[in-house]
Amino acid sequence: MDRITLDAGPLRAGIDPALGACLTEFSLRGPCDDRYPLMRRAPGGPTDPAECSSFLMGPWTNRIRDARFTFQNQPRRLRPNFPDGTAIHGVLRDAPWRITDRTPVSVRMVYDSRAHEAANFPFAFGSVFRVELAPEELTLDLAVTNLDDRPMPAGCGHHPYFPRTLMAAGEQVHLTAGVGARYETTNCLPTGQAKDDKVCATLRGGGPLGDPNLDDVFAGFDSCAVITWPESRVRLTMDCSEAFNHLVVFTPRLRENGPPLPWFCVEPCTMPNDGFNLMHTGQPDTGVRVLAPGESLQTRVRFRVERL
Repeated sequence: MDRITLDAGPLRAGIDPALGACLTEFSLRGPCDDRYPLMRRAPGGPTDPAECSSFLMGPWTNRIRDARFTFQNQPRRLRPNFPDGTAIHGVLRDAPWRITDRTPVSVRMVYDSRAHEAANFPFAFGSVFRVELAPEELTLDLAVTNLDDRPMPAGCGHHPYFPRTLMAAGEQVHLTAGVGARYETTNCLPTGQAKDDKVCATLRGGGPLGDPNLDDVFAGFDSCAVITWPESRVRLTMDCSEAFNHLVVFTPRLRENGPPLPWFCVEPCTMPNDGFNLMHTGQPDTGVRVLAPGESLQTRVRFRVERL
């Protein structure tokens, strides 16, 4: 299955249906008619979703502690797929998707867990992903549907990788994100309720991203984050549907006390890390949706690109 390229003039996007419907490119035409990646560009032949520009997360997001959870008082087991013993990032990125329709600037793809024996989830579910590109924006519509005959917990999200520099070498990228509170975590797993703190205030206030060494999940996300490359005079606004009320910010380093990597992640999510278990313990406002048979969780993210 070949990759798909959508071209809307100033903006271009690439999608690989065979590799979990991952985005492989989201780029902007520059002043000399060359291309600058608004999301980290995938290598020529990516074999891992983590090499791509952005990947999908669902029917859960980020980590599930010990790859197990309890739902409606029934224990459920997943296969651990990360060295820390967690089940991470869901299953949508792990299988090929089927194209149902496309145009030069859009594509619609579907996933059905019943067609994949290795699907790492104890409920039957499906998903629809539609990508549409316009000259000034990229829109991603993602839905998760319960195809089982019993209720199921669900969440979804996106995991984009953004470059720290765009057209101007050495520029300082800026990030503004309307978050309300940050979860206290151990090994990226929440250990209590989210609380407002200085990190949240800094993200709300905006400014240079710097090197905050974050791999944190935030609650109370107001559905809007803004990334600005000031010297390149480009602003990207990420507008999300209300279901995306959590946000993960990840700013990895090359090594402990070393320089930051040349990319960072700002991940809109409908639930926090380990959300299924948090819901079971009575934690409020986890964002986890309990879908009845046939019910869907519908989401949208729109990336608007402006020249300043």
